[in-house]
Amino acid sequence: MTLVNSSAEETQLPVTSVPGVVNRQKQRAIYQRYLPIVRRIAMRTVRSLPPSVLIDDLISAGWLGMVEALGRRTPEMTEDHFEAFASYRVRGAILDHLRMLDPMSRKLRGASRQVSKTVSELMGRLGRAPEQEEVAAVLGIELAEYHKLLTEISEAGLARLDLSELGEPSGKDSTPETIATRHEQVSNVADAVKNLPERLNLIVGLYYQQECSFREIGEVLDVTESRVCQLHSEAMHLIRAMVEGRPMPRGRRRALAGTGSR
Repeated sequence: MTLVNSSAEETQLPVTSVPGVVNRQKQRAIYQRYLPIVRRIAMRTVRSLPPSVLIDDLISAGWLGMVEALGRRTPEMTEDHFEAFASYRVRGAILDHLRMLDPMSRKLRGASRQVSKTVSELMGRLGRAPEQEEVAAVLGIELAEYHKLLTEISEAGLARLDLSELGEPSGKDSTPETIATRHEQVSNVADAVKNLPERLNLIVGLYYQQECSFREIGEVLDVTESRVCQLHSEAMHLIRAMVEGRPMPRGRRRALAGTGSR
């Protein structure tokens, strides 16, 4: 999507307009109201991507997701509920754009799912977060190859704290029940983050709450930026395994916090 400017003084408007809104001033008001959400998500996404990925392209792709969300908004949606729903659509549109850029993404998505499945199985068997060597052994690859895989998954944009794969309700299905389910999913993810090994918990907090870059986190932990990328990917797979796996007894969940990645 490209942006057009009707005059030097007018706010740029997207070619893709909001369904059902004909008045140009209303279009502009909507654009100005919701563009910051798209920009914020795009900025957070681009931080862990290669320099070849342009922020403007992510914003353009994200706006398509926002337009879809606006078209599906129902009168029952509060502004908070809509922004949560729209943010999901924006993330999904950006990830779709990234997948189209990278023909390897399909293979990496499969590899990412296999890593999560392996982590989940090992957690159930061991009652703790598995070490990277243990995951690599089950996958049948060397540790260095597993590190490379984690890096590739992260750089492809496939390892992020995102609920898009956990059953987000669509606009037409946004009932009180589905919204309650969404809130439960968010709570489950928050619980999983709390139960991460200490080092991984710190990385997640610095990256998503403090908005530090991988380079800055590496300086805090005295490791390379590449190593932070690997550990972030490991944390995301652990979170996915905890959220999607079977509920564990409290004692086992607490035991997760006692393990750590090297």
